[in-house]
Amino acid sequence: MSSPSLCPLEWSDDHAAVLFGRLSHDQYLAASFLDRRAIQPGVPTGLVPWSLAEPWLVALPRRCNFIFHISHCGSTLISRLLGSAPGLFSLREPGILRGLRPVDPETRFAAVLGLLGRTFRPEQTPLIKATSIVNAVADRLMTTTPEARAILVGVPAATFLAAVLDGSRSDIETHAAERHSRLLEMGRLEPGLASTSPGEQAAAAWACEMASLRQLADRFPDRIRWIDFDRFLAATAIHLEAMLQFLRQQADVTSILNSSVMQRYAKRTDVAYDAEFRNRLLAAARLRFGPEIDTGMNWLNRHGWNDLSADTGL
Repeated sequence: MSSPSLCPLEWSDDHAAVLFGRLSHDQYLAASFLDRRAIQPGVPTGLVPWSLAEPWLVALPRRCNFIFHISHCGSTLISRLLGSAPGLFSLREPGILRGLRPVDPETRFAAVLGLLGRTFRPEQTPLIKATSIVNAVADRLMTTTPEARAILVGVPAATFLAAVLDGSRSDIETHAAERHSRLLEMGRLEPGLASTSPGEQAAAAWACEMASLRQLADRFPDRIRWIDFDRFLAATAIHLEAMLQFLRQQADVTSILNSSVMQRYAKRTDVAYDAEFRNRLLAAARLRFGPEIDTGMNWLNRHGWNDLSADTGL
């Protein structure tokens, strides 16, 4: 109950049980996704009925901070850098959060956050980087943890479109219908208006997640901090120090930035990657997908969604 070694990974299809895996501290640190992808050879797993687990979990302390983001915006790197601070325990994209729904009862949110609030050392505070689609329930997560603070990470729309069209169209297509529904619920999309081309679907994804983060910031203005990843890369020490202070942490920023974290691809740490390489990839994507990027930007402009970046620094 006090150790995170039994990690909740994913809900069963009927949401009646949760798959757990036994992970070490080092396996947590290495994982980019705390879901089925974290199961390596030799990792024991077991399926636990939720009706059996929940009564024991709702009383667990709910102590954590969050990183919410729009996807493809450097949030994994920021999670790894902040997780280097001795007082933070970074958890990246817990699959159990993706199974939470706005209509779920308070006890389910409390139990899940109790699970994710466990740490290996008592002085640690969990820093949970959620998957972008979890923004749909971010307000419930913040309400359930009233002391939590959240870092909101994004990039300008044009940067997002280049990154997504070059690297992850499948993610955009998979969640297109869900994001369309969320935009309708938020009053950001007119009924009958659909995004059809890849550029428009990518633009709709940016609009949906940015609108969700804006709502979160409006509701919890004193508990959030915006980070534009492009600006972060231009002044990493300043922004990293500011984020640590916001999270009430102290750490040697110079040592963190001189570590290998800044020179590796955050989701696959065996791959060399840095800011210069990222810039080259984005430049190539802008040349390759220029017409689709223009289509997506025109779609955003046509529907007046430029205001989503207002006052965020993006």
